[in-house]
Amino acid sequence: MNNSITRRLLTSSLVILVAFLGFAGTALDRAFGTSVESAAREQLQAHVYTLLTAAQADAMGRMRLPRALGAPAFNRPDSGLYAEVVGESGSYRWRSGSLLGRDDDLASPRPAGETHFRFGSDLAIIDQGVMWEDDRGAAIDYSLTVALDTSALRAEQSGFRDTLWRWLGGVALLLLAAQVVLMRWGLAPLHAMSAAVSRLESGKAVRIEGQVPQELRGLSDNLNALITQNQLRQERVRNSLADLAHSLKTPLAVLRGAGEQTNDPALRELLDEQTERIDEIVSYQRQRAAVAGTGGVPRPIAIGPLVRRLCDSLDKVHRGRDLHCRSEIDDRVRVRADQGDLFELFGNLLENAYKHCVQQITISATREHDKLRVMIDDDGPGIPSSDVERILQRGERADQRHPGEGIGLAVAGEIVRQYQGVLTIGRSSLGGACIEVTLPA
Repeated sequence: MNNSITRRLLTSSLVILVAFLGFAGTALDRAFGTSVESAAREQLQAHVYTLLTAAQADAMGRMRLPRALGAPAFNRPDSGLYAEVVGESGSYRWRSGSLLGRDDDLASPRPAGETHFRFGSDLAIIDQGVMWEDDRGAAIDYSLTVALDTSALRAEQSGFRDTLWRWLGGVALLLLAAQVVLMRWGLAPLHAMSAAVSRLESGKAVRIEGQVPQELRGLSDNLNALITQNQLRQERVRNSLADLAHSLKTPLAVLRGAGEQTNDPALRELLDEQTERIDEIVSYQRQRAAVAGTGGVPRPIAIGPLVRRLCDSLDKVHRGRDLHCRSEIDDRVRVRADQGDLFELFGNLLENAYKHCVQQITISATREHDKLRVMIDDDGPGIPSSDVERILQRGERADQRHPGEGIGLAVAGEIVRQYQGVLTIGRSSLGGACIEVTLPA
């Protein structure tokens, strides 16, 4: 199903408009046809009365029609108006002069008092049964038939139909144009809301501002409240961890000083190890707070330029090792995320790859439906499978790690989970580790 509201409304309006005007046009056409048919019937009935008026009695009192009638159309050959009278059990038949040269038998005898209207191939025909008394008082049945050429009626109806559908087509176009204008005006607040969200994505705004229609006010207020709460929550977490780090500076300095002054090598090593672990714990938790999500709506970020920028920086740091890093990510590949989170994620992963590779690193990306997979392969010793689950375990505390392991992969795992993604570690085709990041595209 199409997800465009405008297209849905236009399609539904067009369907309803076409259906309504189609039914209206059909009804009007049928009504006009019925009206034409009724007019033709009344006209023919009037001509029947004309025949009865012109009828005369012969010497025996039987009904006879004159050779010529008062209506000129009955006397002119092939005029389009025809009449025929039969009676006396078929022994009497009268035909109007307009039937000269036509062999059509129009009459269809009817009982006295019965009227029947019908259509022939090109004629509208009415049959009227009458009873006539002769001089002896005997009742004689006669059937008067009048026919009218329907070509003029068909032409009239065809002309009406053409005019009707031209007008209805014009009305449909005008109504559709009016519907488009009204729809644009009616959907303008939705477009404005979409533009406001786009400004949030691009970082040009931190909240939805301006006049919002009543129907969208709840959405706008809730979104602004969500953004504000998220920002305040992040700020509280960052401030709390910053205060914690600051408050630990003096005790750590005291411990380091005590370790340097002691003459016991084992105690000095223990104090150095524990102060280093405390530093690692604080750093890890501060980085977790930093990647706890963005304060607004993230915009699509191109992965390729970001990865190349990180590789250029790491190439300078490791320039003495003759390393080769190759990025195979197309610049059109994008993911909706905070740019700082992506720098932190791929920075940690690439730094890990640079540290442990021998000479070669490859970064590639594939898109499958609504998922983006980014693979970082190196030719180093790899990561033992026994350590993978522990390193990437969600919620693992930094003070549960062995000293010196670092926190890069754990922070990367936090970022990926924050965006409903998956981070896995396997064996690379280059011989080292293959770190795969799957994110919603």
